[in-house]
Amino acid sequence: MAGGTDLARALEAIVGTEHVRPGEAAPAYAVDEQAAPLVAFPGSVEEVSRVLALAWDRRLGVVPAGAGTRLGWGGTPRRLDLVLALRRLDRVLAHEPADLTLSVEAGVTLGALNARLSTHHQFVPLDPARADGSTMGGLVATAASGPYRARYGTMRDLLLGVTAVQADGTVIKGGGRVVKNVTGYDIPKLFVGSLGTLGVVVEAHLRVHPMPAEEATWVFGFPSAEVALEAALTLHDTAVLPSRLQLVDRGTLAALGEPGPPGAALAVAVGSVPAAVRAQGARVAEICRRGGGEALAIADASRWWTAVSDAAWATEPATTVLLRVGTRPSDVVKALRAGEAALPEAARLRATAEVANGVLHVVIGGVAAGAVAGLTERVRGDVTSLLATCVVEHAPPRAKPGLDVWGSAGTALATMRQLKDEFDARGVLNPGRFVGGI
Repeated sequence: MAGGTDLARALEAIVGTEHVRPGEAAPAYAVDEQAAPLVAFPGSVEEVSRVLALAWDRRLGVVPAGAGTRLGWGGTPRRLDLVLALRRLDRVLAHEPADLTLSVEAGVTLGALNARLSTHHQFVPLDPARADGSTMGGLVATAASGPYRARYGTMRDLLLGVTAVQADGTVIKGGGRVVKNVTGYDIPKLFVGSLGTLGVVVEAHLRVHPMPAEEATWVFGFPSAEVALEAALTLHDTAVLPSRLQLVDRGTLAALGEPGPPGAALAVAVGSVPAAVRAQGARVAEICRRGGGEALAIADASRWWTAVSDAAWATEPATTVLLRVGTRPSDVVKALRAGEAALPEAARLRATAEVANGVLHVVIGGVAAGAVAGLTERVRGDVTSLLATCVVEHAPPRAKPGLDVWGSAGTALATMRQLKDEFDARGVLNPGRFVGGI
């Protein structure tokens, strides 16, 4: 019996003795290096509902989790009584290849799902860092995306509907495959990026895409990020339709093992029928070479793109800060320079940018915990003129208490608080971890 407590016994009665563990025995589910007293692994929607009803009655602080990949996102929880881990909810419920739709439980990983879909020449076009091990419920909760966003959009564009369990245990459904709706709200859109603060997504209904007949990648090195960005913006304004359009700085190229890396590189992927790929590839090469670019050889495009996405990850969590800056596509390099100007002494920076969408991922290594708040404030101050947002996706756990990882939500904060009060008046789900300490 986990912990021998009354709560442990109550949880075991719902999910089974073997599916309740003390937090110390499940280190993957520690939150900012803090272990919850208990971790529960429900195996059905009904069990999730009963666990949350119990937590509601006892006014517990519950952190929902999938595989734990992005469990460090968000602020430090005000209360941490229980981690609700959904990895046992790992079934594909329905797949309609002709309709390009899919229904899955929240614990299905993206890697396993795309392996299954590949037999139908279809896929879910999401490619954030550590994509294969990320669960679909986690991807809904965090809205994590990657370079494929240039063509396919984000989870908000792919999600047709959800089944979720509210903080009091009530099961709600919204969007596709609807049985019961919550009047007045677009439930799927509300839950994307809400970090599990409004409810726990247990099923997701998605739009899938056909795999292109052919996909090719070209990478060109440039003397500087500014010159690479000019080529990217030119490409973006032409008839070229990239599936991925990524600016990669010198530090990231060095981390990827590029010998004698240039100042920056522009990576372009195009997926279509073979003739269209060849025609667009010729146009990509023409524009990049005209802008001073030189082709770089990559041995395996699929592995290379995975490495580029995974570069936006804190591999040394105790001394790394990971920032996500959202700005206009034309300003991503200005935002990069703002990050460089804010560096503490001896810190190291590398960055990638999803140019089509103006999303910059900045990884800063060698940062002491005490320097994180000042670094974050300097970057936010420097990008204010760009009308940019700056979110701290990772910081050393010792730096997290009191750190505003989200930045200002402006006038939207009042609406967000109202939604939290309507969906979770007792503050059971991820208390204190979302925008404004919600």
